[in-house]
Amino acid sequence: MRHPFSILIALLLVSCSSLQKDTVELDIPVATGRDGLETLVIMGTNDIHGALVTETAKTKEPAGTPQIEYQFGGVATLASFAEVLRREHGERFLWLDGGDEFQGTIESNLEKGKAMVRFFNQADLDAAAIGNHEFDYGPEVAGSADTLSALKTRMTEAKYPFLAANILDKTTGQAAQFPNSSPSKLYQLGKVKVGVIGLSTLDTPKTTRSSYIKNLSFTDLREATLRETQSLRTQGAEVILVVAHAGLKCSPGRSPTWHMIRKESDPLGECGDKDEMVRLLRSLPEGTVDGVIAGHTHAIAHHWIAGVPIVQAGSFGRYFNVIYLTYDMNQKKLLRERTRIEGPIPVCAQVFQNQNDCNGDRPAPKNGRGALVKARFHGKTIEPSAAVEELLKPTLEKANDAKKAFVGEFATAFTPDRTKETPLGNLVADAVRFVADADVSLVNAGGIRAPIESGKVSYGDVFRVLPFDNALVKLKVTGKELKRILRIAESGSRGYAPTSGLKLRLLGFDQDAPADDLNKDSKIEAWEVNRLIDVRLADGSKIVDEKTYTLATVDFLVTGGDDVGWALLQIPAERQTQVDILIRDAAVQHIQTVFAKTGPLNSPRAPLVDEGNPRVKFEKSAKPVKRGKKTRRSKPARAT
Repeated sequence: MRHPFSILIALLLVSCSSLQKDTVELDIPVATGRDGLETLVIMGTNDIHGALVTETAKTKEPAGTPQIEYQFGGVATLASFAEVLRREHGERFLWLDGGDEFQGTIESNLEKGKAMVRFFNQADLDAAAIGNHEFDYGPEVAGSADTLSALKTRMTEAKYPFLAANILDKTTGQAAQFPNSSPSKLYQLGKVKVGVIGLSTLDTPKTTRSSYIKNLSFTDLREATLRETQSLRTQGAEVILVVAHAGLKCSPGRSPTWHMIRKESDPLGECGDKDEMVRLLRSLPEGTVDGVIAGHTHAIAHHWIAGVPIVQAGSFGRYFNVIYLTYDMNQKKLLRERTRIEGPIPVCAQVFQNQNDCNGDRPAPKNGRGALVKARFHGKTIEPSAAVEELLKPTLEKANDAKKAFVGEFATAFTPDRTKETPLGNLVADAVRFVADADVSLVNAGGIRAPIESGKVSYGDVFRVLPFDNALVKLKVTGKELKRILRIAESGSRGYAPTSGLKLRLLGFDQDAPADDLNKDSKIEAWEVNRLIDVRLADGSKIVDEKTYTLATVDFLVTGGDDVGWALLQIPAERQTQVDILIRDAAVQHIQTVFAKTGPLNSPRAPLVDEGNPRVKFEKSAKPVKRGKKTRRSKPARAT
């Protein structure tokens, strides 16, 4: 099963058809103390989301061309790449992770992330940022009043520190007190003192269960960076790095890279002006930060922003990047002309010979993909780490039985897409509505994380689609409240939110739309844009403002998650009923029921999206909308 961002990578790599040389032969100006120069080697990973095991997929080929089965990812293989760099560069090597380590797979969730900590301990990770999904497990023991205890326990078990400069305790206004954590840390790499600052996205209160982090505040990235930079410089830091669970999204430019070396002069694609790390780096005085390992947006980045090298390796441990920084001990400065970015480097033990990667989604070269051969990196053959495989064996054995359980069959592949109505979105929304026995349902598109191939579907497949432990909630809402909730959900700030039992007419995401200051805070945010033209029940009847309806949704939204939280938090507790089932298990139950009645889901005779009578119609503005303080064009949010 392919990960969501594989489609992006396929697009990035369309023009990369030539076989690349082993990177040890490329232009990496490494210095090891000669002439007073020291090259620091910084490996970056991010958003692994518990992807402990190697995934198997089949290549995408034109009709009539046989598919080839191949494998990618897996932390045992990732550990081998890290070991090559560690042996090559010794005390000048540093491995930083941009957060979201734990949540996302059966293997990791079984023990609330403990297996990921064991892996990083074994592989000698040096430090990690705190991702928004690090908070998802809540209490370590059910019923505990400490909703951060699962994360605190993982931190205590870790041999590497967690860095968090902008997470504060709301009560004290001081840095949040987590075990084995600090705002920043000083490292000695060779002869160079390197300071590392940890940052977390300001989206965290919106993208994790708000009740778990109600006592925490996530403060300005720039202020935290400047404060910690000053502290680290006072301690003697000669180089400053940032490891951040805050990211960016960039186009590949004219020279997409794969397992290559970049120079700052290489042609690079544009990055989003409003992306957190772009805004941060452009706001800082020159020379504040010397390199960034980013995360959160699940995108590939290997760019320079305001002269600072920044890397981000997609998600699920399928890639990593390396930044090379050369410091002149005599001049006491970085030689920026020698800075290089290597990557994104594919994490695979076998590569297609004519591609030198393990991406079967990209089009094959003219001479074919070639045979699968052992991967080589810096002159070394990559083999999955036997020590890591042995370490994880008990965890994987426990997870395998659950993953293999048969759920049903799909007639066609299901792919998530936040910009339109999809079979997968409709399936999840239907499951929530029918299992909760509600009039209508609403789910957040961001909770649907992966595609599913056609054919037999296992519990493991469904888990990858719905990895978060969100439970169903049933609310009694008036028609007026329902329309307000739907207006916000379909604003475009988080993409199109799948629904069931409803018919929607919306302004397209490429259309300007009016906006109002709903929460009266004197500013217009993306979720306050109004794209809702009309909403009716599935049978075409109008929604009556004074009538009461039952709405089924997920607790993540009810407790304040995503932008819909503003409206849902106004529904009194006495009108809320917790449904004792996770959204994932509701989907399994629904798939099993439908499959037993009709056979494979989404067949031509029973499509989940009825093209002739869709649940949502996107329309154009009837007349131009005046641009001003209270209007904005919103774009679908990225995966987080």
